[in-house]
Amino acid sequence: MRIPELLAPVGSMDHLKVAINAGASSVYLSGKDYGARKYAENFTLDEINEAVNMAHLHNVKVYVTVNTLIKQDELEDVINYTSQLYAIGVDAILVQDLGLVELINTHLPKLKIHASTQMTAENQLKINYIESKGIKRIVLPREMRKEEIEQLKTNMELEIFAHGALCYCYSGQCLMSSFKGGRSGNRGTCAQPCRQKYKIQGIKREDYYLSPCDLSLYNQLKEIAEMNISCIKIEGRMRSKEYLAIVISSYRKALNKLKSGKEIRSEEINLVFNRGFSEGQFSHQSKRSLRAGHIGLKIGRVIDSHKNRIAIRLDDSIKNIPEKGDGLLIVKNSNDYGFEISQNPTITTLNHFKKGKNKEIKDLNRKDRVLIVKKVWQNKKSDFNLNESDVYLTKRNKLTKKVKEIENKATSFVKSKLTLTFSIKNNFPILKGKLTLANKKEVKCEVRGNTPFEKPLKKAVSADTVKNQLSKTDNYPYEIVQINVNYDGTLFIPISKINELRRNLFKTLENEINNLYKHEIKKISLKNNININGATEANISYYTNNLNDLKNITGVERVYLEIPNDNDDLDMAFNGNPNLNYMINFLKTACEISYTKDYELIWKWPDIAHDKLIKLLNKVIGILNKMHYNIPIMANSFNGEYGPYSMNITNTETIKSLKNYKILTLSPELTKKDYEDIIANCETPDKLELLVQGSVELMKSRYLLLYGNELKKNYENYLIDRKNRKYPIHKSISDEEIIIFNDSELSLLEEINHLKNIGFCNFAIDGRYKDENHYKIIDVYKSALNGKISKKELLKYSPKNTLGNYQ
Repeated sequence: MRIPELLAPVGSMDHLKVAINAGASSVYLSGKDYGARKYAENFTLDEINEAVNMAHLHNVKVYVTVNTLIKQDELEDVINYTSQLYAIGVDAILVQDLGLVELINTHLPKLKIHASTQMTAENQLKINYIESKGIKRIVLPREMRKEEIEQLKTNMELEIFAHGALCYCYSGQCLMSSFKGGRSGNRGTCAQPCRQKYKIQGIKREDYYLSPCDLSLYNQLKEIAEMNISCIKIEGRMRSKEYLAIVISSYRKALNKLKSGKEIRSEEINLVFNRGFSEGQFSHQSKRSLRAGHIGLKIGRVIDSHKNRIAIRLDDSIKNIPEKGDGLLIVKNSNDYGFEISQNPTITTLNHFKKGKNKEIKDLNRKDRVLIVKKVWQNKKSDFNLNESDVYLTKRNKLTKKVKEIENKATSFVKSKLTLTFSIKNNFPILKGKLTLANKKEVKCEVRGNTPFEKPLKKAVSADTVKNQLSKTDNYPYEIVQINVNYDGTLFIPISKINELRRNLFKTLENEINNLYKHEIKKISLKNNININGATEANISYYTNNLNDLKNITGVERVYLEIPNDNDDLDMAFNGNPNLNYMINFLKTACEISYTKDYELIWKWPDIAHDKLIKLLNKVIGILNKMHYNIPIMANSFNGEYGPYSMNITNTETIKSLKNYKILTLSPELTKKDYEDIIANCETPDKLELLVQGSVELMKSRYLLLYGNELKKNYENYLIDRKNRKYPIHKSISDEEIIIFNDSELSLLEEINHLKNIGFCNFAIDGRYKDENHYKIIDVYKSALNGKISKKELLKYSPKNTLGNYQ
């Protein structure tokens, strides 16, 4: 059984100390820029240097997140920042942007790269491509299931999230915050719109439809250790020190117990911040959180409530019995009521309570316990009947003491092994040390005292006394495995001088450990590749999932055809495989309609395609080829000829790295200036395409929206926010991908001539899920390219438009 590395989140130097003391094998942190948690405290370069030194002293690795998308004008700055990280001696950096990977491989080839979960590598094709780029580790999407992970074949290390927040959307594929609030998750400034309440059209009640319960694979650690998983990751760089101390120490104890074949339970991880737990897609679980904030540990249910008294039937398994000063949350449907226990509660039995005796019991571990809590006048009145409500313990004062102990114990999970050799030369003491680190590297050094041994006036210092003084570790994470004292015990020296010698050696060893990881800093200059290519005639591509459109479309260069789900209702979500015959017949019909047309027909694959679906899609291609229907592919799995905007292309380095693609669509998150910077520096401008009209995909999810009785309601596929904006919801052909579209269409109609004049020539219109005449919007854009812009005509086909992030 292989015990995986335990990777902890660190948002500050104080958090780093807690993570080390709690038992982390490694930590991940961010600088002030280019990290996906921009609102965390984060680290300056000097602080990163200090953090790396401290961590390496304790045999803890440091990974720095440089996992935002990189814009064109940031390329030189980010590669020099990365160069500084390499010089400091970080163990690896986490990267989302393929262009940055290209730069690191060119300029810093020895720096280890870990692919961020925001690369959305959910299938073997993506894994293969990422590995071909020399990346050493891949952080898999939280949406991957146990059996899917087990089937992956790679020499890269696999890292999975084991605990913490779950996003509704696949990481790297969420544009909701960007388009709804102008704050991009891909740029580290997510506003968390998924934690807000929404409605589904036709269902009156608001709920947290986009807010899954938090992930906890604590009870799956044995299964994880038996898989090819190198590292488990705890999420939460913006969480408290209490959260970090309790979660990391709980997982460390559980992992250690696995070595002896034991498994342990923990209620404590429920007592620090969580929205309720599930095992997520790893165990095929899909569960919505009850509230956006902390919910705590479920301890029981209210069986009786009067004006100033609440009686709670405790679950028999509960070990944490609430006390004075602890916090309770009472939840019933969409109502909740929280308060702090201000008087010592009474614990009795259910039998006593029914008889009205309420006799205090001594055995707190017995079954059928009832907790009686008094409400005092300071507590606000609850505005709902508390009977039959679930009760959660949200705050536990006893944890504070434990957190302090972890914070102050100054130790580490794995200590370095130290051998000391003491001797005297020309009467001066010499101390040699050989330190073996956890990674098997050795550090050797020698220090010489500046005070000589002398003949004793009264009493000599014995060899045992010397050995005793040298055996102290001074809170250094060294385990002294051997002390050799080559001294006959007949001379004298002040004990303080032996202690000083020991401290000097320890400090010298610490400096040598630091130097072991350092590199010479390298200043990197990037050449500007000015675009001197002549203008290419502008053309239009059109996205559709409607066969009738194929009959009517004219005057476009390409049609990107997506196969619609033959049952788009949300209550049929995740029912299994798409219908093979349906897919083949749809594409066969499309090819026959398009045979005499003047556009190129391209099959757009779903942006999210796990290996089971990839296998089916390839089967479709094979059958069509045998029938002599050849159709090119648009896919983000690095196996297509055309790249969708889900590939998150934001700079020319990424474009250069994707050599096999004919056309690449730039990210719709970019601004006007970003587009100008890219086209000015792109060697292959005719390879670039811009989405100029269409509803942008804001979220792609493997999680359900509706559960249980909600499925029986008469709903429509629209998500509605509190400003009454309606976001269309559809499913891709995968039957395992729900897509939420923007309520307004991105429209760059009035900017298209500027974009054409600066060198762009490929413009795309997304007409999926539109009415039967929407394809006529093509003529509006053809006219615009000829200098005649008509907003009035545009509004006939797209009444609600936005410039998105363009401005």
